[in-house]
Amino acid sequence: MNITTYKGRLIAIYSLITFFFIFGLLYAVYLITLKEINTLPDTVLLQMAKERISEFKSNPEKYSATEAIEVIGKTHYKIIKTDTGTLLKSVGMPEEQNIKPDFFQQVMQKRRIYETVKTATGSLRVLYVAADDKHIIKLTLPLIVEDELLVKARNIFISMVTTALFVSFIIGWILASRAVKPVVKVTEEAYKIASKNLSDRLNVKAKGIEFSNLIRAFNSILDRIEWSIENQKRFASDLSHEIRSPLTAIKGNIEVTLRRRRNTEEYEETLKTNLGDIDRTIRLVNNHLFIVKADTGVIELNPKEFNLSHLIEKIILSKKNTISEKIISVITELDNLLFYGDEILISQLFSNLLDNAIRYTPKGGDISIYATKGQDGLTLSVQDTGSGIPPNEVEKVFERFYRGRENINMHETGSGLGLYICRWITEAHGGKISLQSQLGKGSTFNVYLPFYSATFKLLQ
Repeated sequence: MNITTYKGRLIAIYSLITFFFIFGLLYAVYLITLKEINTLPDTVLLQMAKERISEFKSNPEKYSATEAIEVIGKTHYKIIKTDTGTLLKSVGMPEEQNIKPDFFQQVMQKRRIYETVKTATGSLRVLYVAADDKHIIKLTLPLIVEDELLVKARNIFISMVTTALFVSFIIGWILASRAVKPVVKVTEEAYKIASKNLSDRLNVKAKGIEFSNLIRAFNSILDRIEWSIENQKRFASDLSHEIRSPLTAIKGNIEVTLRRRRNTEEYEETLKTNLGDIDRTIRLVNNHLFIVKADTGVIELNPKEFNLSHLIEKIILSKKNTISEKIISVITELDNLLFYGDEILISQLFSNLLDNAIRYTPKGGDISIYATKGQDGLTLSVQDTGSGIPPNEVEKVFERFYRGRENINMHETGSGLGLYICRWITEAHGGKISLQSQLGKGSTFNVYLPFYSATFKLLQ
């Protein structure tokens, strides 16, 4: 039989344990009772023999060879003279059959011998006991009473075992119900939360640290689920808004261009404008995919040793066209820095920081990139001479889709995800990113990266 429920298994286990315990007690009592019933005829016969021996010794001449002694219920006795073989027998006493000549001598030596004799009317328990040196008293007791007691004892034992089965099931059901009661409450509360409001939490008071830990673990899962759902809602809303803007701009540019015939230069200008919006949309989607992978733990770090100075120089070189268009001067103060980390992610980190600096630095401005090396790690700073941001917005720049300065340069807006990704990459390497900014003077992003941290090792 396959029991599919946890409660059913507990009932079966508790019932079996209880039944075997009760059965063991009953069986022990039953064995003791059988022993007492089996020894009862011998005890009765011996007691009667003592009475007859006392009576015989007080008046041995009372018993003649032809006298019927007496019948006491279903108990019979007779006197046997060992020297002559003369028998004084009670009414209904069976004759000795197949008794060996030395049997009476054995009785005299052992003083008493028990036998069980089968007759047509049933079994008899027989006791031969020496009354003196010349006389043996023979007593018999029908075993019908013992047989009746054995049958009753067996019937009572079977009835009690049957009752024990029922009682064991009831006890097992009660114990199992108490054991799974907290689980049932947790399940009911979980269904209510799932069907109504995910912001609710389990509030079940259960005895035992196991269930308390289960409830805390379940609530932590609900916290993460709620955070994920809310984050997805906000993220989907922000993303749809961000994608709508470039798509609307592309559609508007195309519609305006198609209203009349234009020359080649005008078509090229429209295509260039649309290409910029398409690039922005691609960056937005790529950043979105990166964040989704980061939140779901899909991104795996591939650490190795590389030259960080050469990496930053390559990043600057890849953006030389944009830098030249805005006539920005990029100054670097980098030694020959070796670093152990994920080269691709570190490249994305400083590429985003440089893009951010280029975007908000006016024409003719300056960008400085310098490094400070310490015992445990290094700090790289990216400084621009842009407009800066208010102090109350410094901590917000690392949030998703935050763009506090888009009112300054409306035509140069980013996706609002670059700095958030920078923070994630920095923290994934066990580091920290911070911002110092002054309105009208510019901003400095400081990235601290430890050479090798326990956090980075754990994230691997």
